[in-house]
Amino acid sequence: MRLTVYFPEDSPTIHEFVGHKLTVGRLVDNDVTLDDGSVSGRHAEVDLGGDVAVLRDLGSTNGTFLNGEQVTGEAALREGDEIYFGAVRSVFMEAAPAAVAESEEALVAAAPAMAAPVFAVSDSGTGRPANFRYLSSMPRAVVPRDTLALVAWSCAGLGVLAAAYALFAIFTA
Repeated sequence: MRLTVYFPEDSPTIHEFVGHKLTVGRLVDNDVTLDDGSVSGRHAEVDLGGDVAVLRDLGSTNGTFLNGEQVTGEAALREGDEIYFGAVRSVFMEAAPAAVAESEEALVAAAPAMAAPVFAVSDSGTGRPANFRYLSSMPRAVVPRDTLALVAWSCAGLGVLAAAYALFAIFTA
């Protein structure tokens, strides 16, 4: 069994299942590391329990989507299922390598027809989805407002205007 990850600028990467569980996330100690801002540190896992592969979201910020539907707990996987970890597209395969090559070619040919999950875009200009939640244990950097610099720049601007007015008064008199 394998998971093929499709990044927009890169060629697909194939991740083979070695054990019974495959972890996906942005941190380097995951089995599949996805260096994308929409992917959480520990985003999701695929568990091969018996005959059925199960996809489980691990409380990710931007969600895990299986065939366009958000996974809130766990969901059974089938051959050719399309999974989005945040905004990163991947395809689950369980067939033999020859069958995988044929089905991957069909998926690549059908890729423009497959739609990515829709994220509501915030109007704050940050580029984050509107439903993005900051869940990091690290505090956010807060940039303090420098009132003294604002006053200094205002005085400098007034000084430039006064100098321009004085020069205008001298040359027009």
